[in-house]
Amino acid sequence: MLTFSVYGFSQTEKETDSIVETITALDEIVISKKKVLYTQKSDRLVFNVENSIVSEGGTALDVLSRAPGVVVSQDGDLSIRGQQGVAVMINGKLTQLSQKELANYLKATTSSNIKQIEVITNPSSKYDAAGKAGIINIILKKPNASGLKGTAFASYGRGRKNRTNSGFNLNYNKDKWGLFGNYSYTFRGEEEKKEFNQVQYTDQTRQEIASKNHQTSITDEPLTSNNFKIGTQYEVSPKTSLEFYVDAKIGRYQNMADGTNKVVNTANQPIFDAATYNDSKEKWNDYTYAFSGLHKFNNEGKNMAFDFEYETSKFRSNQFQSADNTANATVVNDRRGYIPSQLKVFTGKVDFVNPFKEKQSLEYGLKASIKNNDNPSVYEYYENNQWLIDFNSTNHFEYNEQIYAAYVNYKYQLEKLNVQVGLRSEYTAINIDQKTLNEEHKDDYLKWFPSLSLKYEFTNNHSAHASYSKRINRPSQFDLNPFRFYDDSFNYSQGNPNLIPEITHAMEIGYAWKSNFMASVYFNSTKDVFTEVYNYNPDTNTTVTTQINVDKSYNYGINITNTVEFYKWWSFNTLFNVFENKFMGNVLNSNTIDPIMTLNLSVQNSFTISETWKAEGNAQYQSKSNLGVYQRDGFFDFSIGVSKQILAKKGNIKLNFTDVFNTNNFYIKSVVAQTGIDKRYDLDNRIATIAFTYRI
Repeated sequence: MLTFSVYGFSQTEKETDSIVETITALDEIVISKKKVLYTQKSDRLVFNVENSIVSEGGTALDVLSRAPGVVVSQDGDLSIRGQQGVAVMINGKLTQLSQKELANYLKATTSSNIKQIEVITNPSSKYDAAGKAGIINIILKKPNASGLKGTAFASYGRGRKNRTNSGFNLNYNKDKWGLFGNYSYTFRGEEEKKEFNQVQYTDQTRQEIASKNHQTSITDEPLTSNNFKIGTQYEVSPKTSLEFYVDAKIGRYQNMADGTNKVVNTANQPIFDAATYNDSKEKWNDYTYAFSGLHKFNNEGKNMAFDFEYETSKFRSNQFQSADNTANATVVNDRRGYIPSQLKVFTGKVDFVNPFKEKQSLEYGLKASIKNNDNPSVYEYYENNQWLIDFNSTNHFEYNEQIYAAYVNYKYQLEKLNVQVGLRSEYTAINIDQKTLNEEHKDDYLKWFPSLSLKYEFTNNHSAHASYSKRINRPSQFDLNPFRFYDDSFNYSQGNPNLIPEITHAMEIGYAWKSNFMASVYFNSTKDVFTEVYNYNPDTNTTVTTQINVDKSYNYGINITNTVEFYKWWSFNTLFNVFENKFMGNVLNSNTIDPIMTLNLSVQNSFTISETWKAEGNAQYQSKSNLGVYQRDGFFDFSIGVSKQILAKKGNIKLNFTDVFNTNNFYIKSVVAQTGIDKRYDLDNRIATIAFTYRI
């Protein structure tokens, strides 16, 4: 190649900048771009998963647990900057799954299919108002090059159990047509060790112990999934394109646990001592049919996009629980449960972008979401050589939800100031039908959600930003269902039909130097905040967990990100976050929950050893924090990885070792009213994985 012309177009947020065209004749050119792991923007942190060595061969939940600022609980619940209530999107579309279903889906999604993860702490009005802590957007890979392109991948990992995943992504484009598809098979073996200690006092002064309860269990949790997606794109005209796809997720999960449950009195004498066994088998199949399109009205950016989606999901859970008491004549009946659930969701939205003046544009749109969840559950207990229905737990619960939204978002660029102001309105109608009790509950409300974003550029390298948004976190159908969901014979959760949505006001102000350094101060205020509470019944030796609304909570802190290139072969990324959660209101006769100042530090080192060899070392530390009435101990995670390009750089072999020191565990404790609880989860996080990827 002796000579060619390059046309470069650029536009920034400064009003004085305009589209600049340059023509340069070159004798020879070599274009190289160094891939970075994190990209910090004014409203989000982008985690480039495909550039992470230690993320290869894992699952989407594993990747999220290592995303800066994100913490995953032992049940798969997500938090950002120490605040729970996170909305999750897949390719910009809000998921409709429950916490448990979402955790299983993320465990069944291989990290090899993920391109990026966006952590959006203060979204604009264009996004759904769901998620008081913000939004996590998981962007999956989708090749767009002409011809046949794609990747194939396979990996094997070993922790306490084996883990494998394999699959491919393919894309074929020719002229106006395009076909794309992917398939992945995942097997995740997992073993967890759990310890549950509980102290029951005679009264709320907690001066005298009435009894102590000690429970242990070792679980075997195999998960198998088959996920595939196939779709097509067609360019109707240079200004109009359409897309249709089918996305399927099929899987099964089993949780087998052998354990013990022992209760002693004040004299340390056993009054209950049982060997326990629990077996839960789950199956699901989820199909999503989507049709979308984009039409450009002109070349100045005026366009209209639409997206219609129908999702149908079936979930089945069969449970069996038994306990053999040897301390006395007290008999614990075997239990079994059949818990089916069927979800149907229709979502449709239309978005418009209209740049009506120079440096000004208007975004607006409409969205409708209609959800139905049918959950007929049956629990039985074994007595007198026969299975009898447990009417305290058996329930047919149907949940219907409709959300209709409209938004407008205005952008204006002054000389150095970028202004974005928006308003979103969401009308929610809920109908709960307790068919077993022949009870019906209806509720509807209209909420307004303003948002404001300001960015001021002092120079090309220095800028400041400020933002505000109002958000909502609605209780799910499982949070509202008042009937019991048993984890084992002695622990069950129960929904609260009186829960009302959380409303959050979030504010942030920050400073940035280039893309290397960003610091911000944030403050979130939440009204009617959800808090998990528990109640122990000494007569039946059972602990009931439920959620209530607390008057308010505050989440505030400082966030700093920094990127340094010490040498051409060594780059260093740091995320430093200090936050505190403060809860106010009556929680089991306690007016306040003591706040804890928490430090979260994430450090990532990238090394370019040679043209084909790369290495990575990641460390994350978080000190003690509070989760409602619970206090979580600090934890530490250190993971390393190395990669080698082979086969003319079309192939890549990666070897990684996550949680090297086995210190990323989940320990929580709480002392409220007459009960003290200490839960210790020794998680199966220390995994060695070898992965191979080949570009077609």
